[in-house]
Amino acid sequence: MYAKKTILFLLMAFALTACAKQESKQTRSCATKEACLNDPNCECWCSQSCGWRKKEANDHPVYIENDPYGKHCYCKQWDFDHFEDNCIHHKNVKQEPGAK
Repeated sequence: MYAKKTILFLLMAFALTACAKQESKQTRSCATKEACLNDPNCECWCSQSCGWRKKEANDHPVYIENDPYGKHCYCKQWDFDHFEDNCIHHKNVKQEPGAK
C-alpha cells in the first residue's frame, strides 16, 4: 500500500511540474492599459511577425480600448495600423526604420 501511494504521489508531482513548464511557455499578453504601457514583462502584439513578443527598447506600446482585433496592446501604433494588411491579408508590409 505504501508503494502505491508513493508512486501515485510521484506521478502527481511529475504532472504538476509538466503543467507548470507548459504554462510558463505560453505568452503573457498585457491585459490592461496600465500593463501595456508600464509592465516590461508582459508581451504586446507585433504586426511585423503577427505574434506576441516581449517589449523592446525602441517600442512605444499603445493600448487600444475597443480593439476590433482583440489584441489591445500593440508594440507601436504602426502594429495596430498594419494589423489587417499583415495578419489578415498577409501583404507582408515592412516597417520603416524609426516607425512609431
